[in-house]
Amino acid sequence: MLYLSSKDLVDLISPAVLIAEIESGLCEFAENKVIVPVRQHVDFGGNTLLTMPAIGERALGVKIVSVTPSNATRGLPVINGLMMLCDSATGLPLAVLDSGILTGQRSGAVGAIGLKYTTPPDIDSIGIIGTGVQGTWQSIFACAVRRIRKVFFVARSDDKAQKFVDAVSRHVPAVRFSRCLDARELLKETQVVITATSSSDPVLQADREALENKHFISIGSFKPSMQELPSMVYQLADQIVVDSDAAKFEVGDLIEPLSLGLLRDENIVHIADLVVGKRSIDTDHTTAFKSVGMALYDLYAARALFAEGERLGRGTPLDT
Repeated sequence: MLYLSSKDLVDLISPAVLIAEIESGLCEFAENKVIVPVRQHVDFGGNTLLTMPAIGERALGVKIVSVTPSNATRGLPVINGLMMLCDSATGLPLAVLDSGILTGQRSGAVGAIGLKYTTPPDIDSIGIIGTGVQGTWQSIFACAVRRIRKVFFVARSDDKAQKFVDAVSRHVPAVRFSRCLDARELLKETQVVITATSSSDPVLQADREALENKHFISIGSFKPSMQELPSMVYQLADQIVVDSDAAKFEVGDLIEPLSLGLLRDENIVHIADLVVGKRSIDTDHTTAFKSVGMALYDLYAARALFAEGERLGRGTPLDT
């Protein structure tokens, strides 16, 4: 069994390769070749424990993650945990992976897939609200599916702004950055807004004129009490794309507009249907992609990372 630490994983495979692996996973998911039980949420003291199993034809796995928002003030990662990867035929363990980097990278890949299928192909800029780990990976992976020349962003402090710019620049040095005063200014500068926050309240104002014909990728919210985008976004978009059907009851971003009648269940589209060509989205108008995560993505990302780590002799062998 192999242990792959955060240092082993961070530059192990390229964003383009990981995106392709997860797209292949979505194709197999659409063909009912993957079993993905509903993940378990356990909330305690403002924190959350998540357990996410998935079973594929070649591998199975479970990710255990703790989400501790107050870690941001301690200078510690908000998301921590481990991913266990096993052979699906024998059940024997293959690898243990650091789930912080795994989650960041697979979330970046999923966000990029959402960007690929819900935005015009000629976009050359993105806006980022939430410049932590998630916002960083979203920026990096977005550049793998679109020719992004400029990243607009909102940051709470000069230190956070510089850390964000430095982290993204290490992977995509040609991209230019522009810090905006607030979300309103950011909306004026770019057609695409990616939110990567744990906010309980929308980070954008419900201004129809400002929101119309824009493209939104919501990554951060994952609880019923969280809502990153104003409900008006879901009212403006003809169809809402999700990365998991569980989004309908797991996250405030969908619970709120569904309860208000601003969004109907039949207008919610799974990203897998776009990947296999079953459905399509009109990108000339307002679009929205809501990601809450799914164990499928962890499984296929872990499988790809393990294979490359084994090939390159990366990681630490463990006795079982």
